[in-house]
Amino acid sequence: MAAVLCLTSAGAVICQQTQQTTVKVYRGSIGGSHIQMSLNVEGNKVSGTYFYDSIGEDLKLTGQFDEQGRLELKEFGAKDKQTGKFACKRKLDDPIDSDCSWSRPDGTREAYVTLAEQNIGFTNGLKIKPTVIANRKSGISVSYPQITGGGKPLPAAESFNRRVLALVQKAIKEYEPGTEAGRNAFETNYNVLVANNDLISVEMREYSDSGGAHPNTGFWSLTYDLSGNKELELEDIFKPDSDYKTAIAKYVVADIDRRAVAIEQEDARREGRKPNPRDEPIMTIDQLSEISDWAMTPQGLMVYFDFPHAIAVFDRTFIPYGVVNDRLKPNGPAARFRNSGLQKGL
Repeated sequence: MAAVLCLTSAGAVICQQTQQTTVKVYRGSIGGSHIQMSLNVEGNKVSGTYFYDSIGEDLKLTGQFDEQGRLELKEFGAKDKQTGKFACKRKLDDPIDSDCSWSRPDGTREAYVTLAEQNIGFTNGLKIKPTVIANRKSGISVSYPQITGGGKPLPAAESFNRRVLALVQKAIKEYEPGTEAGRNAFETNYNVLVANNDLISVEMREYSDSGGAHPNTGFWSLTYDLSGNKELELEDIFKPDSDYKTAIAKYVVADIDRRAVAIEQEDARREGRKPNPRDEPIMTIDQLSEISDWAMTPQGLMVYFDFPHAIAVFDRTFIPYGVVNDRLKPNGPAARFRNSGLQKGL
């Protein structure tokens, strides 16, 4: 975002545009290794650092967004020697896939990269620190969030920390490794969908492979009211008897079809063919399974389903608050975003 700076010199007013710096934090992975990245964005120029959760040492980054908005970064290690590079074939907010990769400077050892922007807005000194549980023998690699800082202890933050740890430990306990050596993997990484002085909502993405025909992927989440020191349930944000599930279901069914069309169009483009038309919807409201979990963002809800492997790509759906606006509790957690002006169109 550009700003105008005006100075007075020898009786004349001289104005020039300056670029404001925006700090963006991302979480994701390089191959199977979890990372956190902090970027200072000034126009199309980018600088910053990132670290592997399992190591914790910052690596320097410099780069740019190209004319199409695709991220390009160079990575530097000790003595400012270039040790790698990032390249994205699409924008980071591409609805299907930003298609990013990491490689050595010469292009070798390429690995797939995921990056998701974190929505962190604490103003009371709190921070979110990634914490790791790892067991190479059983293939466990888990990163989960813990709230730190803020000076004096905050009981709600401590309660959140204990709760998310308990859920992580439960997930690890339920994982059953297979008998085939070297095949087992259990990975969990997190995204902070919203974190402010009053509320934190985190999404946990799981991947597990015990040697079966298909690896398993899925989501679970935790939304915690820091101002009231309690875990929130989905019904806590809606009016009683408002039938919010029907409104959500209608939106989910339509959104799945919309995304299916976009995926088919992208596949057709890559394969150099015409998209195949779909004669009927992927599922109906009656066929839609129950919501398995949910989370909050400043713009809407994230809802999760446990779909069969063939359509697991649709396990996660974003629901704008406008879809359920008339069903929200006027003074509930979601109303805080509306009342503070963070949610447009409410």
